Amino acid sequence: MSGLANPVLDRIAAHRSVRFFDTARPLPERTLQILIEAAQRSSTSSNMQIWSVVVVADPRKRAVLRTYCRNQAFVEEAPLFLLFCADTYRLREVAARQGHAFNYSRIDFLLAATIDAAIACQNAALAAESIGLGCCMVGGVRNQARDVAALFELPKGVYGVVGLAAGYARRVNDVKPRLPSSVVVHTDRYSTAHLADGVTQYDGVMAATGMYEGRRVAIEGVTPEPGRDTGHYGWAEHTARRLARGNARRSDLGPFLRDCGFVLE
Repeated sequence: MSGLANPVLDRIAAHRSVRFFDTARPLPERTLQILIEAAQRSSTSSNMQIWSVVVVADPRKRAVLRTYCRNQAFVEEAPLFLLFCADTYRLREVAARQGHAFNYSRIDFLLAATIDAAIACQNAALAAESIGLGCCMVGGVRNQARDVAALFELPKGVYGVVGLAAGYARRVNDVKPRLPSSVVVHTDRYSTAHLADGVTQYDGVMAATGMYEGRRVAIEGVTPEPGRDTGHYGWAEHTARRLARGNARRSDLGPFLRDCGFVLE
């Protein structure tokens, strides 16, 4: 990474998602404690620590959670699965304990809690990789957020932001290329000067990996143009199709968050 080398930078640069785990190989001693301690050392808004984590150990709950996450097998099979939650319930209780009203439910609080949970998950993931484990973050826990909340008895003010599956890898993917920095880095003002060329370059790199073979996104009700599915299919077409298809699985997320007590404005 940029000519510098140390164990942390090397580990970050080597990240790849692992979805196939060696279920017969036990985790290192104190794995859960190590990951939780790393998560708790993450940055947090105003030291409010607006997150919690649910260790999903019950096989029956794992099986149900798998169905909520597009039936991805590793959600059920991973040796360790953690559900990181935005948690405003605890602070509501703290305010009541101290005899104060709770007037902190605007959208900024939702964002702060969500960011806290995501950063904690990232810390835990990096810790897992540092001790030789593979991991995969799972946004599918938001597909049926209300059902996930019911499954884990999350109180009002708490919702599942992201899951983390961890264990020894049974199969390891290549490190996935990222967009060129010219597309994502801006100085003093947002610039689109390199957007078209950068996306075209990255599109070719990703198509060359072969990762989209057998994974082309179909859009219900849309008939591809003649030859569209036999020509170039890279990151741009794959991503655009996903955006066009939408995500109906999360259509209840907004109403659910309102029911959790958040004001989405």
